[in-house]
Amino acid sequence: MKLKQKITFFYTDGIEKQTTQPIADEALKRGYSVKFTDNILEKAEIGIYCQHNCFPENSKFSVIMFHDLGQGHNRWPDIWHAEPWHKFNIGILSGKEWVKRWQNCSSYFYARPKIGVFELGWPKADDLFQKDFKKNTDDLKNSLNLLHPVTILYAPSWENDNKQDEFVQSLKNLPVNLLLKQAPWSKHYPEILKNIETMDKLHRNYKDNVFVADRNVSIMQYLKVADILVSDESSVLIEGLLLDIPAVAVTDWRIPDCSPPRLPSIPFDFVIKTAKKELNKTILNILSDIDKFKKQLETKKNNHFSLLGNSANSIMDLIDNCVAGDFKNIKSIPPNKEKYNLSIKWFFKRWLFEKKLKLKIILKRYLKKV
Repeated sequence: MKLKQKITFFYTDGIEKQTTQPIADEALKRGYSVKFTDNILEKAEIGIYCQHNCFPENSKFSVIMFHDLGQGHNRWPDIWHAEPWHKFNIGILSGKEWVKRWQNCSSYFYARPKIGVFELGWPKADDLFQKDFKKNTDDLKNSLNLLHPVTILYAPSWENDNKQDEFVQSLKNLPVNLLLKQAPWSKHYPEILKNIETMDKLHRNYKDNVFVADRNVSIMQYLKVADILVSDESSVLIEGLLLDIPAVAVTDWRIPDCSPPRLPSIPFDFVIKTAKKELNKTILNILSDIDKFKKQLETKKNNHFSLLGNSANSIMDLIDNCVAGDFKNIKSIPPNKEKYNLSIKWFFKRWLFEKKLKLKIILKRYLKKV
């Protein structure tokens, strides 16, 4: 297969764009033509996807990555049954923990991209190793004009049920900075955006030690500013490992991705779990010996992140080989023996799901134009 040096990066929200931006930067250095699009159905020469549901058949050559490091964590280890990779050419895994999950499920054909799966790290983390990262975070910290030496970062997956205000009310009287960082949600989630805007309006200029963060700035920069992280079930709990940040998950902050809203899924052994009524007490306990909590995390990051600082470069090395047709030097992760034990019902349900999703996307884009 002859491939042109043209890469299209597909994104549906700001986080997906931030995740793949380091790959795009590296591709530009190597002479590739680069494009970002929010049209998930657009045709591409080389398509790089990081969505839960994609259409790789629209790309001549397709690469699949994770939307986030906690993807499908309430279905671990087998996320591929609902989010299959078999139509893609290449799959990218971020580290050893995901390699174990994939190998556990690799006997199923739907987990197997055509060429293979590769352990190539998490490109979003490359920012931490860039020359200008420290300057950018120092500038950010100075612009915030923080009141106290210690900062607690609030970064939820979903904003609902006044979670942000519960966080603020619980901790506002401690001698710490409270930094409120929401994700750059897509406009396709107006209810969540409305919740965020309501909370941010409430807490902007609320108290001297409460700071509302810029949603469009990468979470990596805010992690560098933080000493403790608080969330519900967000994958930022994993990303905090990059900087040895003690992470707290509130176990009774509900997640509104189903009806009725469910309790958070937090299958992470390095995260401190607490009920919201105990949040103040939990934070005080960590602050009493924060160095001890940080030290406990030092060995964890290597299980979750491979090729730190060199992920985008490694991904582009692989793509270069594929463009050159040099498949002899490509060594993927060996899968388990393949099984064909899915029913016709699974194939039909998957086909029907994809048809409905495609129709929904086409209709939404049409209504947007008229």
